[in-house]
Amino acid sequence: MARLVSSFLLLLLGAALGQEACVQETNCMRADGCVCATTVTPIDPLPSSFAPQFVVVSFNDAVTVSNYDFYHDIVTTYRNPNGCRMTMTMFLNHLNNDYTLSNELWRLGSEIGVRSVTASSVEYWKSANYTVWHNEIQDTKKMISKYGRIPEAEILGTRAPHMQIGGDEMYQALTDAGFGYDSSWTALAYTNWYGSPAKGALYPYTLDFKSPQIPDDCPVGRCPENLYKGLFVTPVLDLESFSGYPCNMIDACESQYNETDCPEQVCEDNVFEFLKKNFEHNYNGNRAPFGLHTAPSWFEKDKINNSTAHTRGYKRFLEYAASLEEVWIVSHNKVVEYMKDPVPYMDVGNLDAFKCPSIDPDSNCPDPLRCDYKDTQGFDSISMTICTRPCPDHYPWLGNVDGK
Repeated sequence: MARLVSSFLLLLLGAALGQEACVQETNCMRADGCVCATTVTPIDPLPSSFAPQFVVVSFNDAVTVSNYDFYHDIVTTYRNPNGCRMTMTMFLNHLNNDYTLSNELWRLGSEIGVRSVTASSVEYWKSANYTVWHNEIQDTKKMISKYGRIPEAEILGTRAPHMQIGGDEMYQALTDAGFGYDSSWTALAYTNWYGSPAKGALYPYTLDFKSPQIPDDCPVGRCPENLYKGLFVTPVLDLESFSGYPCNMIDACESQYNETDCPEQVCEDNVFEFLKKNFEHNYNGNRAPFGLHTAPSWFEKDKINNSTAHTRGYKRFLEYAASLEEVWIVSHNKVVEYMKDPVPYMDVGNLDAFKCPSIDPDSNCPDPLRCDYKDTQGFDSISMTICTRPCPDHYPWLGNVDGK
């Protein structure tokens, strides 16, 4: 009955807007890869208490020797209800990336996604046209595959630098380059905490129909106007800072845990409580996926301040989340697969996407090679470590994947 009422309301909304409304399993079939945008748990009419709560972990930028140990530590420490280790998504820049360490995280089951080659400024992305978007994401994908020995078919997701989504130019480039989802579109209006009353948090959806986030919930960049069949949006739900203001990434949130003027245990407690409070907006609400998104620079502030507050508070939250039987700590690609075949939380471990091998596969990158370059792309010197041989003659860059 609840599903019929929801479908009827969507049809009325579509008629009012002069467009066809997306109604799941009526004009949008999961079997065809179409998923409607909704704030209703996909296992409806079962109550949300039967839905899994996904904690979706992702990091931006490059994998380097300075952040790898932390990444390796968390993926080998925390487990999901079926005994498989947690997974996360690394949205990589080519610049400064260590392809051998990226390969090892992939070998352990995590997902490798694409950010950009150049890691350029906000202004660069604001004015980026189709060609810029296509070249940046396609070349990054090719470099990850070539130098990190990760199959292109497994590189499915993207995140726009600075969360600066680029309208139809960007989404057409994603489609043409063969990506399956994007995790750049932030959401404030569609969260479980903002507004009175709150509209509810969005689940991942495909762009087969016009997004309900257009035009009022597109806070960063330009939203697309066209439709993109089968292309998923995994919304980045805004967090609520301590002061009540929205922020889309952990490192962008206002905080009350300034390491220079509070005892370390208090700072650590504040980090944990901040993450737990935002998690509970979804866990006690409609159970839309909760995003744990940040950049490695947030943890590097611990080193600068001679502190462990960020690292310990973050790990305490993961430990707390892993203790709950309905919670799965996963990468974006697993949530996308779940949305194609949603089941109650007790059955998630039986889905192919959530299973893991009994023995980790052998490394296909057993002998790393460091390549050093001087006076290139504005750098006095730069290096990269790769799985393949020989070193390219020149540092690979936009339009020159092979370093010729």
